[in-house]
Amino acid sequence: MAIGLTLPAMRMFFLTAFLVLPASVFAQPVLSLREALRIGLESNFDIRMAQNDVLLAKESNTPGMAGFLPNVGFAAGSNFQSSNLSQKFSSGLEVNRDGVGSNGINAGLALNWLFFDGGKMFITKKKLGRQLNASEIRLQNQVMAFGDSLSSAYYQVVLGQLDLNILKQTSASVEERLRIASEQNRIGTRPLSDVLQARIDLSQLKNRLLAQEKLIETRKGAVNQMMGREPDQDFSPSDSVQLPEISLYSDYKKKVLEKNLGLKQQRENLEVAKLGIGEIRSRIYPQIGLNMALNYQRTSSQAGFALFNRNIGPFAGISLSMPLYSGISVNRMLRIANKDLETKELQVKLSENRLLFQLWRAVKNQETFLESLDTEKAIQSLAQENLRIVQDRFRIGQANSLELKEAEVQLGNTLTRIEQLRFNARISANQIQRLAAELEIN
Repeated sequence: MAIGLTLPAMRMFFLTAFLVLPASVFAQPVLSLREALRIGLESNFDIRMAQNDVLLAKESNTPGMAGFLPNVGFAAGSNFQSSNLSQKFSSGLEVNRDGVGSNGINAGLALNWLFFDGGKMFITKKKLGRQLNASEIRLQNQVMAFGDSLSSAYYQVVLGQLDLNILKQTSASVEERLRIASEQNRIGTRPLSDVLQARIDLSQLKNRLLAQEKLIETRKGAVNQMMGREPDQDFSPSDSVQLPEISLYSDYKKKVLEKNLGLKQQRENLEVAKLGIGEIRSRIYPQIGLNMALNYQRTSSQAGFALFNRNIGPFAGISLSMPLYSGISVNRMLRIANKDLETKELQVKLSENRLLFQLWRAVKNQETFLESLDTEKAIQSLAQENLRIVQDRFRIGQANSLELKEAEVQLGNTLTRIEQLRFNARISANQIQRLAAELEIN
């Protein structure tokens, strides 16, 4: 990125960069945005929790959880009893005996199957499927939100380093000014105030460089935190802020309404609410169940009317239950559920309205940033030429230190604004792509 430095200043800048790079850049592991996203997707806690929600929804989306399958159980038991027996029969026979022992063994295999519950099991199965869809969409939305946030944080590091380079270039120009002012002051052609002004400016730039380096470290810590790493792990970003193509509102409006993940999740929740109404309505229908069992029972006694008894065989029956009154009117529950459904439908429409405004605002912001960038690039050319002219005038004693300082500041500010506009345009493009669920996370 040229800024119009004189040849000595350029030599000083590249010499400074060569001396600094081995200690700061070459010692740092290079981290691309793609690699940062890969690490983050594996380690980010919010994404891992969303993945667990999907797994839970998959485990719940089964015929058994919906109520299609029967319950099968096995039970067995054995008991022993000692009692004093006193019996008198119609035949005149009497039995009086103490310490009579008896024992019993029973076992049974039972099946209970509610095969008609007013259609609730079918509705519940669809509801579980919708809940699974909603959890998967939530995971996708979490991944895309994470990618958007991490990209922004990563580009903040890139922007910080670009600002640092601009400060270094400005420092090189001030050092050249100090060299010229010192030489001319030594031979008596320039006042000492120009030398002092250059030294003051150079000291201030050193403080700004230090503050900028600390700011970059803080931004790197934020990236590390989002990746699930320790905040003090150093790295050097390899990617630059890519300038996006201009986006049109008309091109993305339909995409946002059809593909936006947050909106799709709300629509899935809306379908779940509709199915919930069907579950309530199923309460007015009867329930029919099938009961089957295979029983074994054996009893023996040392005295009494029956000394030995054994039963074994199957059992089958059908049960019917009809709700008559449960303390809560089904119609009242339906009215409440329908009103809740109406609220959810309004929330979906409100979300559509808000998303379209967010899209429109992001598109307008991007247009502003890109148009301003073209203007700033034109200003950059003027500022470069102005700095060159003032440097030449300063070298022959026709310009003072303040004039040269002003030219240096103008160019530095222009370069900073250019990089900030590039960053803002990229972030706006990411927002647009995220709204349309087109932001690439890989």
